[in-house]
Amino acid sequence: MSTPSICSVNYIDHVGIAVKDIEEVLEFFNRVFGAAKPEVQSLPDQGVRATLIEVGQTRLELLEPLTEDSPVGRFLERRGEGLHHLALNVTDLPGKLSILEQQGVELVDREPREGLSGSIAFVHPRSVFGILTELVESRSL
Repeated sequence: MSTPSICSVNYIDHVGIAVKDIEEVLEFFNRVFGAAKPEVQSLPDQGVRATLIEVGQTRLELLEPLTEDSPVGRFLERRGEGLHHLALNVTDLPGKLSILEQQGVELVDREPREGLSGSIAFVHPRSVFGILTELVESRSL
């Protein structure tokens, strides 16, 4: 018998990828994988230009830093382009954050904030085996 989950996940929402040139990456994914070229949004509060593309049954979030000293800019400087975060879709994000904090999980965000996919909050990679993990609660349709 398994132990009840403290943060049950509905599904993988998307995979975040840090890139230097979002337009170049969009062109590549369009040419090579047939991915549509979506609108790119500027998110100054997060220090990025970002978009979500669909590749098969998966979404990729492309993140281009607005400045070198933004979190994604520093990530690119340290690690180069590539996997930035894993996003998991959850229900009741504020409740999940409260439970995680009570369980001693290190959070980057204690309160949800607005992201491309809905309300978001990050869990520190130290608590998830080196993986920056984003929790997403989708917008109601």
